[in-house]
Amino acid sequence: MRFSTCWLSLLLGLVTAGCGSGSFDRGEWVRLLPVNGTEALETGYGQGVSAPFIGHLDPEQRVVVVAGGCNFPETPAAEGGAKRYYDRIYRLDTVTDRWVAAGRLPQPLAYGASISVPGGGVLCAGGTDSTGRPVSDAFRLTDKGIRHVASMPRAVDNCAGAYLDGRCYVAGDRAFLVYDLTTDSWHEGPLWPGGRRRLQPTVTAQAGRIWLFGGYDPADSAGIDGEGYVYDPTTEAWAGVEGPTDGDGEPLLAAGGASVAWGSDSILCLGGVNTPIFEAALARTKALAAEPGNDSLRQAQREYMEREPAWYRFNDRVRIYNTTTGRWTCARSEAPALAGAGAVVLRRGRGSTFSRPGLLLFNGEYKPGIRSPEVWWWR
Repeated sequence: MRFSTCWLSLLLGLVTAGCGSGSFDRGEWVRLLPVNGTEALETGYGQGVSAPFIGHLDPEQRVVVVAGGCNFPETPAAEGGAKRYYDRIYRLDTVTDRWVAAGRLPQPLAYGASISVPGGGVLCAGGTDSTGRPVSDAFRLTDKGIRHVASMPRAVDNCAGAYLDGRCYVAGDRAFLVYDLTTDSWHEGPLWPGGRRRLQPTVTAQAGRIWLFGGYDPADSAGIDGEGYVYDPTTEAWAGVEGPTDGDGEPLLAAGGASVAWGSDSILCLGGVNTPIFEAALARTKALAAEPGNDSLRQAQREYMEREPAWYRFNDRVRIYNTTTGRWTCARSEAPALAGAGAVVLRRGRGSTFSRPGLLLFNGEYKPGIRSPEVWWWR
């Protein structure tokens, strides 16, 4: 059952080159039922999470699974509430449009990389555990349960990943790790030029290469990196590519965004924080660390956390990068502006809602510390 529908003209007639295999000049956004079973409501998962694992259980990309994530289920973050991490796994039933409990992760986790792999299943790598520390664990979610694989060379969180030609690529912070599915082994790949820290970037495999956009350095008040990079596995070399900007030249792919490959030459990017607002918060956090007793800074930080969602100006545009032309185009989305949402392409399900290929957008936060339980489907 669907909650509601709204017709969307994505205004992608502005795209001068076709977006891969499909036309985006008209689409439909559908708000699906949230994860609302008894287990989810009792644990707090039903309130919505950010930074979950998400991917496909089957080779045909028709069975979506989500797992883990985190939120503040009892006391809001603005009031000093504790963040809770989850180990729950849910599968989307495309006949009923409902989420079905499907087991538990080895431990509560969020902020890791999730990568759908051929043959079915989702490689989950790294992440933050319930103590707030990064982990090096890796495992594969399958339709038969969890299969552990070799651990990463080092612990990494706030990362993202993608599959390409037998390997999984994970990037985040100051790490670029490569997993070989055939040998069940990891190795460290070369860092992007400059090696700057990039927490919460987007990573996408498209047109035979790995594309890295967004990310931030928490120690740098001008922490958003607006330039993107592309990695060629055949040469093991990176090259710079232009990132999207707004009318004022500010990076549109900041941190907390999500990306998916579409067709044969396009990358869709959604959500993420606003660059100037987020960089001001980074600067204030850095100043507070140096002056923890500064009352004016503490008051400013409280006020920052208590603003209305619209004030944060999370990105409400779909950004489309065409790997053939090297050009960006942008369009408005009818889904809410979110950070930390899970995104995955679903080729086609069994029910009427999923009778056409589309994009699933799962939960996320609509302001710092406040999650959304909503699930959106664009077809």
